[in-house]
Amino acid sequence: MPIANYSVLAGRPTAGKVVSGASAHYQITMQAAGGPFTVAVNIQSVDGSEVLYAIEEGFTPPDLAGLMALPMGMTKLQSAPDGLALDYVRSTVGGSPMITKAQMTLLPKFNAKAKGGSAEEQMIQRARAKALENAVVTLLNMTIADKEGVIYAFGSAFSDKGRVDGIHDIHMNQGNPKGNHGGDNGAWQDGALFIHLPAKGTWTAVFIAFQTESWTTDSAGNPV
Repeated sequence: MPIANYSVLAGRPTAGKVVSGASAHYQITMQAAGGPFTVAVNIQSVDGSEVLYAIEEGFTPPDLAGLMALPMGMTKLQSAPDGLALDYVRSTVGGSPMITKAQMTLLPKFNAKAKGGSAEEQMIQRARAKALENAVVTLLNMTIADKEGVIYAFGSAFSDKGRVDGIHDIHMNQGNPKGNHGGDNGAWQDGALFIHLPAKGTWTAVFIAFQTESWTTDSAGNPV
């Protein structure tokens, strides 16, 4: 079945931190009606699911007017075209694809215990492995510095304490192979971050996918 509670969270970020584990996340705290909320962003690769990412500056959201009309807080979305729902395979902006696989960069893994390579090479490898984390931290700090800055996080709303506490699955949610998150597949339910900085008059988008996901999918989001 598709991911649960497909939604978009609009809010003001106040802090962020890395949460380590089998799949490390960067955890952003956002303030909005009904909050505070937690936004969990995948920032590192894990075995079998290498991360692909793109940071698109000068971005225009597919439905800019609809996004700007949203209230601050969590809004449930219908997984269908002609609305705010995102689809990496099907969404367009001005007649062009919103995002393509060719625009995305592979986030390499870094194994601190691996032997070999000079200290400089190890430093370069570490920096490449942390490229997405560093980009998210930079955008977070820029949004906090802008008194009217807002982050729009698309993904799956979750509850841990009896109420809606945050949003995760902020990445492509289709094209997964059977037996590897295939049950999460669905069309018009992909995740992303859109960052609006009114002081600069800019939008930036963060797109995340996994190498195991196909970009050729059927109407149910399953790989063809």
